[in-house]
Amino acid sequence: MNKENFKIVRDPIHGNIRFSGIFVDLLESPELQRLHNIKQLGFAYMVFPGANHTRLEHSIGAYHMARRAGDALSLDEDERILLECAALLHDIGHGPFSHTLESILREKFGIDHVDLTERILRGEEGILKEDEKRFVDSKSVVNILEENGIDKSRIVDIIRGRCRKEKYLSQLLNSPIDVDQLDYLLRDGYYTGVAYGTVDVDRFFHTLTLHNDGLAINRKGVSVVENILISRELMYSSVYFHKTVRIAELMLSKAMELIDDVFEFYKLTDGEMLSELREKGELQREMVVRLKYRRLFKQVYSVPAVDEEKVEILDYLEDPRKRSEKEEELEDELNIPRGHIIIDVPKRELFLSEPRIDKVEIPVIYDGEIIDLREVTPIAGAIKEKKIPDWYLMVIVDERYRERVADRIEKLILG
Repeated sequence: MNKENFKIVRDPIHGNIRFSGIFVDLLESPELQRLHNIKQLGFAYMVFPGANHTRLEHSIGAYHMARRAGDALSLDEDERILLECAALLHDIGHGPFSHTLESILREKFGIDHVDLTERILRGEEGILKEDEKRFVDSKSVVNILEENGIDKSRIVDIIRGRCRKEKYLSQLLNSPIDVDQLDYLLRDGYYTGVAYGTVDVDRFFHTLTLHNDGLAINRKGVSVVENILISRELMYSSVYFHKTVRIAELMLSKAMELIDDVFEFYKLTDGEMLSELREKGELQREMVVRLKYRRLFKQVYSVPAVDEEKVEILDYLEDPRKRSEKEEELEDELNIPRGHIIIDVPKRELFLSEPRIDKVEIPVIYDGEIIDLREVTPIAGAIKEKKIPDWYLMVIVDERYRERVADRIEKLILG
């Protein structure tokens, strides 16, 4: 008698996670194993030394959360397989250091990590380099899905949030209460050591339900959903957009931005990308070495997100091209080498990388009726109005030029 092909993965967040059948093969695919070498939180480890967990760990956790959602909602077997495949594979298009270089990816290639995920799933983009193929005998995700009769288009639709008939499948990966967020809040909170990511997952799944082909919660789940929304807001303001983490990300992005022949960095791992980048020029080598030894640029000027008067004056800098032009103008005026003044206007990038950040519209079954979460709790509305991060604009500079910049930067910026 043949034994079932299965594997147990011991996860520090969820305990033992069982993989069987197709999911064992997917776990061994090169597309997923590559994520073992990509940090989930980019440069967050510079502030939170424990934050060295990877995209693969998160993908495994999202898969586990999807299984629990399937149980809670009594989904049929076909739907469960599609959902679990989508959860496990939803991040295979992420490039080095996760979201750090997303703006460069859009600017240089006109795509984002979700586009790359779709291309990989459709077989239009490969991860393995030519000189790697002879050493890797594991099947690609495309081959595994096709051999098991899994509709790749439906998986793409779930990941992109465009399932029209079974809306709840998309919502389980694209909504204010999806399984992706459930895992990353728990996982990132655990590894950074902050207390913000604590969520009562058991109670959440106990109160999760379906209504009109969409997700909803019953009234007993309002408090746990409040907890999810508050955790998300605190993690973004205190961890994901921590000022020092952001500075490191900006330095790497600037090094990539100032390369003439941008290579296909999005297929690489963190280490491979830094190794290639340092050979691209003197500025690139400088940035890589600085990041290696945590010799970061310093903030020299900032505009608070609540300063509406200055925000209105500076909103043109949300355009990446105009921002680059302004940086060059400042460098010329202050006699500073290229790439050593960086202007950060994170609002646009935040919403592109995390479109759920201000989404709080969650149906609640309350006394037999469906109402919006905002009618039940003021917390939802407050979170929607919260400014993240707390700066609208920040200027960072090489420490060597700080004194030269400090006295003149506000006048030069505001013009």
